[in-house]
Amino acid sequence: MPTHNSDQIREHVRRRYVEPARRNRQTQFSVRCGTIEKELGMSNRTAHICTALKTSKFLEPNGLRLVEASGPKSGTSTTVVYTYAFLDTAAPAAAPVSTSIFEKLLRMEGILKEVYKEIGGAERAIREEREGYSR
Repeated sequence: MPTHNSDQIREHVRRRYVEPARRNRQTQFSVRCGTIEKELGMSNRTAHICTALKTSKFLEPNGLRLVEASGPKSGTSTTVVYTYAFLDTAAPAAAPVSTSIFEKLLRMEGILKEVYKEIGGAERAIREEREGYSR
């Protein structure tokens, strides 16, 4: 589970940008640091975000290469845009070692869909459970 701001930033970008781009078979995608700061509800963390998104700790586990960094010479601004390319578009990169509990829960979404369909829906199952309950 991410515990540092850097880990939270990398996890957010992986979930919100890297995985969808990989699923859509894009060869490249871009991320704007100011957008990340806003999405995470952070303020005055631009330098932190810019640093977290160009380190090997972000690039390697996600199978990415930094193609371009556009913005001011300082390299830290809400206007900095990083463009990434997937190293191997044929096979997905291994997932990062640390996975948040939130990510694990998201993978469970829809797990009972077929079960509920077989028994007439979730509402019916809950209603029958309640009717069978005695005090």
